[in-house]
Amino acid sequence: MLESLENALLLNLLKNVYLLSAVASVSFGVVGSFVVARRIGYLTGAVSHCAFGGVGFAIWLQKIVASGLLGSAALARLFVSEESAPEFCKTVASKIDPVFSAMIFAVLAALLVDWIRRRAKEREETLLGAVWAVGMAIGLIFLERASGNNSSVSTYLFGDILLVSSADVWRAAIIGAIILAIVYLNFKKLEAVCFDEEFALLRGVNVGRQNRLLLALTAVAVVLLLRLVGMAMIVALLTLPAATAARFTKRLGSMIAASTAVCFVGSWLGIWLSSVLNCSTAPVIILVVAVFYATALLFKRR
Repeated sequence: MLESLENALLLNLLKNVYLLSAVASVSFGVVGSFVVARRIGYLTGAVSHCAFGGVGFAIWLQKIVASGLLGSAALARLFVSEESAPEFCKTVASKIDPVFSAMIFAVLAALLVDWIRRRAKEREETLLGAVWAVGMAIGLIFLERASGNNSSVSTYLFGDILLVSSADVWRAAIIGAIILAIVYLNFKKLEAVCFDEEFALLRGVNVGRQNRLLLALTAVAVVLLLRLVGMAMIVALLTLPAATAARFTKRLGSMIAASTAVCFVGSWLGIWLSSVLNCSTAPVIILVVAVFYATALLFKRR
């Protein structure tokens, strides 16, 4: 009886993991193709690692609110009685979502990265490296203050399939649908900016706005698979499938379709191999996708 219950729980967990990777593969295929075509993979690294600061802040805020510190208990007494305030604080703390906080931090980092790119070209690499490091440092400090140890660090840096829930799948589906709708409405403008910025300017396209939009979409996309592969490896999963597809086609539509397929197959194959080999899922997924890219390098670019 106990064994059958464990098997049922395992199957439900794996179902959520497979569904999350399948849903997010569409967003990654779309956004990753624009990132590779625009050649801004190094910018997405800074954006994604700043999202880690949002994770740490949310976990720290959960602890503060649940403990009634920094005036949260007094604020709770404005809505409920003094006896119910501690329980109210715990309920509010449970509603604080680290993934949503990471998304906010990532979008703000994307806007900051775009500003740096436009205003400080002579020191762009140094400043981007600073943004990358500061985002990670903020996350680590908040996590240590919240938990007192580093157990949560590896979870969000390298992912943990035990954290994947049906809520993550639904969130990825909703956010993915929004990303697809935005890309569909701005496809021609984004395509023009990616392949010929000067031509886009001559056609009256607001290049700065489209660049900020692309970075914001990238910031949102990298958060989708935070639970599965973590911040340290998510940029590789965003860029490698698109880079693999780019070896065979230069048409953006074809690249998006091929990139989505590579991300989907690589994710599912990596999840299956990790369960067979009994090892961490995120590194296996990245290695599988890297093998796809290495194989594509053997073929002559069309």
